[in-house]
Amino acid sequence: RDVIKEIGYVDPEIGFSAWVIRKRCGAEPIAPISGQRAMRPEVLREVLPFAPKYGMETGMTIDAVRAGYRLGEYELDLAHRATGKSFKGFLHRFRQMLDFARVYVSRRPRRAGR
Repeated sequence: RDVIKEIGYVDPEIGFSAWVIRKRCGAEPIAPISGQRAMRPEVLREVLPFAPKYGMETGMTIDAVRAGYRLGEYELDLAHRATGKSFKGFLHRFRQMLDFARVYVSRRPRRAGR
């Protein structure tokens, strides 16, 4: 299933985070970096320590799904402050994608015997 086709245009950083999650644990989130998370204490223990910076949500999702927990997404009436097409906005998205790439590398499957 292609996230971009499913919900229309997706900002590159959202699509990349969703790709990282799909590749590392098989989950296919629609809003992987919404900024909102709710979980039971036992789930929280499984996802600690958090991935640093913007990779936190992506890493949390991967770790929770790998630990056997179910991912649920619920639409909330929240507004997102868009960064726009300014230099500052592009820099923000670049930093996000860099942190997602770090999560991708840090959550790669372990080889047997390591």
